[in-house]
Amino acid sequence: MRRIIYLVPLLFCYIIQAQCSNCTVSNPTDPNYQFPDNSTVCFTADMTFNNPSFGENVRICISSGVTVQFQNNVSALNNSILYFDVHGSLNFNQTTTSAANLDVHVYNGGAITVGGGNGNMNLEGSTNRIANEGTIILGVLQLGDNTNNIIDNYNLLTINGNLNMSNSAMTQFRNWTSGTMNLNGNYTNNEQSFYINCGTINSQSGFNINGGKIYNTGTFNVSGDVNLSGNSSEIFNYGKFISNGNMNNAPSDAIIYNEGYMFINQYQGGNAPFRGPASSTKKGYIEVQNAIQVNNATMGPNLDFKRTTGTSDQSTVFMNSNPTFLSNVTYDCASTNECSAPLVTDVDFCPTINAELPPMAVDDTYTINAGGSSAGTVLDNDFETYDGPQATLTNVILAQVSTTNTNINLNVSDAHIEVGSGTPSGTYTLVYQICQQAAPTNCDTATDTIIVPAAATCYKPAVTAGTELSSHYGITSLERAQGGDNNWPGARKGAWTVLESKTKGLVLNRLSDAQVASIPAADLKEGMIVYNTTQNCLQVNIDGTSTGWRCFNTQSCPD
Repeated sequence: MRRIIYLVPLLFCYIIQAQCSNCTVSNPTDPNYQFPDNSTVCFTADMTFNNPSFGENVRICISSGVTVQFQNNVSALNNSILYFDVHGSLNFNQTTTSAANLDVHVYNGGAITVGGGNGNMNLEGSTNRIANEGTIILGVLQLGDNTNNIIDNYNLLTINGNLNMSNSAMTQFRNWTSGTMNLNGNYTNNEQSFYINCGTINSQSGFNINGGKIYNTGTFNVSGDVNLSGNSSEIFNYGKFISNGNMNNAPSDAIIYNEGYMFINQYQGGNAPFRGPASSTKKGYIEVQNAIQVNNATMGPNLDFKRTTGTSDQSTVFMNSNPTFLSNVTYDCASTNECSAPLVTDVDFCPTINAELPPMAVDDTYTINAGGSSAGTVLDNDFETYDGPQATLTNVILAQVSTTNTNINLNVSDAHIEVGSGTPSGTYTLVYQICQQAAPTNCDTATDTIIVPAAATCYKPAVTAGTELSSHYGITSLERAQGGDNNWPGARKGAWTVLESKTKGLVLNRLSDAQVASIPAADLKEGMIVYNTTQNCLQVNIDGTSTGWRCFNTQSCPD
């Protein structure tokens, strides 16, 4: 499995550009400037604004090394679109409230600071999008009523206050593998929102899931409390989830799923189940500092529980509880070296912004003779969705990405790898991709290794039993043909025709593919031989039919 491929432009069709381009206005100097409708305003010099205003569909581009400051609020029409392309620095000197639909892209090396890192940013436009490849530092991030927000962090996002969203906001937040988010206040979620972490999150205070969903494939550190109240709060952990505070208020319809490593300092929940992977080839590991209270919740399958200190068993891990255990629930299996599956915390994927898991293509190794194909298909151990059903030609789209030998290819109609005749022995690689048919942009790739062995050398002993037969016909360039069984060619036993020369060769009929195909069917005979000039091989007909032609160019040991 390799990094997941998403066949979409980088975040909402942002214009990929090294610096600012297509500018309609450059470096305005009026501190109360009115940004005109449908304009691209570019800054290649520092500028400070006092009370500017913005028209509709305005794009502001700040070049690398340039600082633009706004002293007061961003005054724009409600739900008009306001773009910021930040290669340099964008500073809001005080709390900023935007009624516009913000579309912000901070490029690598760019930075946004609000109130020196402690100011609040209130997003009240109906649709807001933030892609951060640089640095964003602010106080409180407030996502307003009835807003739709998409936030992708690729580098460093620091929120020194709270991250709040109203109950009517719809927010999709993703911290990518390369991203780090430092949240020094509280986090509030809601039932409509997804929170995806594939990098590192450090939360110094509480985390209120409030019916939302958290997917973690990276490292998630929470120093404060984790509150699972609300309808159907869900935590899906495939990486490292570390709760150093309390986890509590988990109703029976909440879900805590662990396939990686989870550390819990203290847990006093309701009846939320602790679920593990369905397959016994995987196992989730849960370490608890203190005994946890799970009441009558279901545990498992395929989970291991461990107390940080002391003995680990049901009596020390759980308190005041009568849980139901599914299969393969163990206690500190590593201490006895009896774990059914290893601890895995690097799953090498990041869910989509909609919290959809990707397909899983698995690397394989095949040994295939030249002219043959793989015994199984590349999909035999692939999955349409991570932890989901097996991949088949009816639920995934199969494509070859690359091959190190053009004679080795993937047959996408049946998923077998085919090795052409005459392929030299050696080790080759082929990269293929599977995409979900239900979501064609959700894809994964795998690299298969193909070993083509050398042809087996075989020598079979000659038949020496029976009566020797003299050869009565021969062609020689040595001028020594004579009659009799003891002279040439009679001395060469068991042949219909004997050829002899030190300076000449035998040339068979040389025919192209088209000429071979034009031989009348009535004239075809088993054993007929030609040299095929299209395929550059000695071609023998094995059954006297038009489909019976075979190139004899692979050493073998037939009976």
